[in-house]
Amino acid sequence: MKELPIPEFDMMTLPEYIHLMKAIIPFMEFGTQQTLSTMLRAYEFSCTINYYNRPESLRLAACSAKPHLSLNSSIQDIIGDDSIMKVILLYCPDNIKSIINNLKNYSKMSDLFNFMNHEPGNILNPAQQKMYEAYSEQLNNLNI
Repeated sequence: MKELPIPEFDMMTLPEYIHLMKAIIPFMEFGTQQTLSTMLRAYEFSCTINYYNRPESLRLAACSAKPHLSLNSSIQDIIGDDSIMKVILLYCPDNIKSIINNLKNYSKMSDLFNFMNHEPGNILNPAQQKMYEAYSEQLNNLNI
């Protein structure tokens, strides 16, 4: 099993001993796992609610990360930010990492082609222009 770091959000909202208790769950008998894991999830939920009910001055760390993403943030806002991707990729399975890296490469290629295509005196020859148009059509069909 892949070892993952503890997410920043968990470090801010949960006491350290919760991570230790969660680490030991797989070594317990099934009935104990069920009971303890349910209790821990309920406790995590309670800790999260308590965290967001604290006065603003105690929650400033949660607002220190830039940029501030919202539910309306585009995938480009996320994929294009190396500090966000550095964290997210730690938790992605290999197939998702591959998809994300392909999207980033497509984006870079698209930027390069757009730059080349819009330069005065278009530096693309007819074959390159045709390849660029085919590539652009495929990229547009991804609906990203």
